Amino acid sequence: MKLTIHLSPVVRDNATTVSVNNTTLTVDGIDYDLRELPDGATAIHPALGKVTRQGSEYACTITLGHAPTAPHATRFPEPILLENHSGTVDLPLHDALPTAEEEPNA
Repeated sequence: MKLTIHLSPVVRDNATTVSVNNTTLTVDGIDYDLRELPDGATAIHPALGKVTRQGSEYACTITLGHAPTAPHATRFPEPILLENHSGTVDLPLHDALPTAEEEPNA
């Protein structure tokens, strides 16, 4: 299975979590079975945005929660392309990493 995940960044307290197992996409602990979308179809889903399916290729858009101080790559993310992926999906950082001056006991 090929999956393209487009990210729609939004400021919020909690980070987004995503994982894939076969054709099940889990976003923030909720499972979505992508096989439910018929081949060749496009649908608008409340959590997955525009979802498309062409054979075994899927695409969707999920909200990417981030902090106000998130790095540029998080606020303007590239799509994530997965092929035969199983497990946690690496997402851009939720927040900027603290500099040495900001870390306690630095």
